[in-house]
Amino acid sequence: MSAHISLSTSYRIEISGWDVEQNFFVERAHLDWSEEQGKKVQLCHPLRNGAVVFIRLIAPSAPGNSFPIAYQIENVGPAKSSGTWEVRLVQLRPRSGANGNGQGKSIKDQEEK
Repeated sequence: MSAHISLSTSYRIEISGWDVEQNFFVERAHLDWSEEQGKKVQLCHPLRNGAVVFIRLIAPSAPGNSFPIAYQIENVGPAKSSGTWEVRLVQLRPRSGANGNGQGKSIKDQEEK
């Protein structure tokens, strides 16, 4: 019988993107990351499911060495009494089949094969 240990980690982050009213925002928050529940953050700005945001780790030991990473909003929970929303995130990955300039194959290229 093996015991399953759930590890959860919290990171100080800066998150930016466009809210539900298409206003650009930058907000500092804590990203909670667990194996069972994925990546979640509490935000003061309401977001739409499917929206793209950028997250930069705030690392006091290495200022300037943290680059933003693109995430997609997987789920936005209902507004809490504190005026925040719990947002679940998934990291966006580059499309497969992309060539060196970041462009994927066109439909025409695929049809010619």
